[in-house]
Amino acid sequence: MSKRFKVFVVILALALVAGACGDDDAVTTDAPDATDAPTATEAPASTEAPASTEAPASTEAPDPSGFSEERCASNAAYGTVTFVTGFDFAAAAGIIDVIVADGEGYFEELCIDVDVQPGFAPSNGALVIEGQAQMGEAGSFAELVSNNVAGEGDLVALMHWGRTAIEAIVVPEGSDIETFADLCGNLIGIKGDLPRSLAAAVSIAGIERSCFEEILLDGFDPVAHLALGIDALPVYKSNEPNTLTLNGTAFTLLDPKDFDVPSSFGMTFSSQSFIDENPDLAQDLVRALAKGNEFAQANPEAAIDHAFDLIDAAGNPLYFAMAQELYRWNTESALITDLTPAGVGPGIPDVTLLGAEIDAMVGAGLFPAGMPDWESMVNTSLAESVYDGTTIIWPAG
Repeated sequence: MSKRFKVFVVILALALVAGACGDDDAVTTDAPDATDAPTATEAPASTEAPASTEAPASTEAPDPSGFSEERCASNAAYGTVTFVTGFDFAAAAGIIDVIVADGEGYFEELCIDVDVQPGFAPSNGALVIEGQAQMGEAGSFAELVSNNVAGEGDLVALMHWGRTAIEAIVVPEGSDIETFADLCGNLIGIKGDLPRSLAAAVSIAGIERSCFEEILLDGFDPVAHLALGIDALPVYKSNEPNTLTLNGTAFTLLDPKDFDVPSSFGMTFSSQSFIDENPDLAQDLVRALAKGNEFAQANPEAAIDHAFDLIDAAGNPLYFAMAQELYRWNTESALITDLTPAGVGPGIPDVTLLGAEIDAMVGAGLFPAGMPDWESMVNTSLAESVYDGTTIIWPAG
């Protein structure tokens, strides 16, 4: 329970005692039930930058967050918000921010109880669609849209951390493959399937996926994979390149960012039904996530410590290594910082870029039914409302 909520409860208790000791004919006003959500006139709209509608106490400055004791009570009354990650407790964008927000007590300051559960994308999206969880992280906006299309869901992107693809293609040093078009006629190792961003890169390069040969790979060791003699290997920029470097394996990276391929990574989402029913709570969740990202950016090692508190408690089934997770977060953190436009709060969705991403995916044949209604699947107002420029609006006191 937050300090301000404790004070609020004490004041209410004293007021009720005073009323009980007074004249029986005195008119009393019932105190609000702390377990009831505030009415629409008591809470600020989630689509606007919140503002206080009451005159501040003479000894206090106005609270720009619009956060009140009533709002604290409403957030607490919701109960537990379940957040299902997209890749266990990895130190990745869209995951590390919620881990830090929980570990640093930011949710608690906003009277929110969040249960961070390890999950895997895209199956975590189905849990939110079904109402078994309230928030999650998608690998990309295209993944979120695909989840909605496949599951007839109402997932909505709230935070857009990475403004490029996190995937790339590794080719052995000295390879003749210098562009995505050069993949034609070569052997590509595939783990499951070609990532969406790379399929879009192939389409934008003007070639068909059928022009190169694909072979399914076992395991996740990029050194062993390249040793098979394949010509190219899809990777995550924040993972396999580090393994190759540490093992002395020379390579060249074919990065969609260098070819202006529109994509994204680290998409935080919820459901439209949850947002509609809990607009203030949704705003405060986004506020805490922004704060978690800010801390993780400034304190990467402390952020990794928070991740390993959860990783170790779960028995580390994926054998995460602290050095590798620090590499992962430093890589993704740098991409967030480098590609967020000046004057824009980190995580605010870029609708133009997201639209271009879906257009590229349609061109790559990833949405055979045609252009989905992607615009209904992104909410910019919540993230915009928690920033004053690039400064997070945080409750005072």
